[in-house]
Amino acid sequence: MKTTHSRALRRGIATAAALTTVALITAGCSTAGTPEGTGAAGDSSYMVAPKDGKLTVGFSNSFAGNAFRTQMIYELQDEAAKMSDDVADLIVTDANNSVDKQLSDINDLLTKGVDILLIDAASETALNSAVQRAWQQGVLVVSFDNTVSSEHSITVNTDQTEFGQIGGEWLASKLTSGDTVVTLDGTSGSPVNDARLTGATDELDAAGVSVVGSADTDWDQAKGQSAAADLLSANPDIAGIYSQGGGPSLGALNAIEQRGSALVPITGEGYNGFLKKWKELKDSQGWESIAPSNPPYLGAIALDYAVKAVRGEDPGQAPHIDLPVITQDTLEDYVRPDLPDAFFLPTQLSEESIQKYYGGN
Repeated sequence: MKTTHSRALRRGIATAAALTTVALITAGCSTAGTPEGTGAAGDSSYMVAPKDGKLTVGFSNSFAGNAFRTQMIYELQDEAAKMSDDVADLIVTDANNSVDKQLSDINDLLTKGVDILLIDAASETALNSAVQRAWQQGVLVVSFDNTVSSEHSITVNTDQTEFGQIGGEWLASKLTSGDTVVTLDGTSGSPVNDARLTGATDELDAAGVSVVGSADTDWDQAKGQSAAADLLSANPDIAGIYSQGGGPSLGALNAIEQRGSALVPITGEGYNGFLKKWKELKDSQGWESIAPSNPPYLGAIALDYAVKAVRGEDPGQAPHIDLPVITQDTLEDYVRPDLPDAFFLPTQLSEESIQKYYGGN
């Protein structure tokens, strides 16, 4: 049995403790100006003419149906409040995982005269015409989390393929060639889901580990638990579970306990309920996991970049965002036993905001 995940370490993945938000926001920014009128700045296909005064920001969200998206909105709203000298209004829409609804939402936001359009996309490509139309109207577009492929958008994201690679490599290190696993996926067809799954399965395939079943969970705990129960019934001899979300990871652990089955290695994410269960099992049985964590404050970072860009600072089309990784050694630096399960770490929320939104257990 292999016991290391050295390639992930060699990639120099930063833990959340090493993240410095100011550096993320400002590193690499220039002060390149933009010519008068709408559209691009010089050779840029994503910058627009600089704007003065307070800004109206629209956020087109593909869906808000899980705990991560809820916290993501809280983090974005808090950041907008901190930037009240620049941001006059933040308008949030929810497309309920419908591309057609998201296109309609974007049209409505453009009609309302937003200066900045933030997008968490239901499709990597289907929104590109709307993004181009926004840019042609002088609206600065930033997509994040599930990003669009349009050249007319700045993209703010961690490397989602790397997210999958880290979990897949770690899981493979706990198994042997010929073992079988199942996967608990996110939302089928979404850019984040597909990138994570590709990264993970590439690592598993390379180690000779076969995926014998999978299910979509929308990264939701209840859906993950139901899916895990079905997959375990159909595949009782699996040696591990690749889960790309912390909620489904906790659901899988609950399903295993309900079946009375032996624990298997399961990857996770920075979902507090999973982190609490991980700590419990670590302390009682030495159980191990790993949690690359898509930070819920990506929207806040996207807003910071957007405001700087609309003031004339070009951050580049895809500024680098570090991917936090919670490990066996750093777990206790992040887990919050005093907070509900449906909370994600790391966070940029102040303790005051955490208590406002979550209020402890």
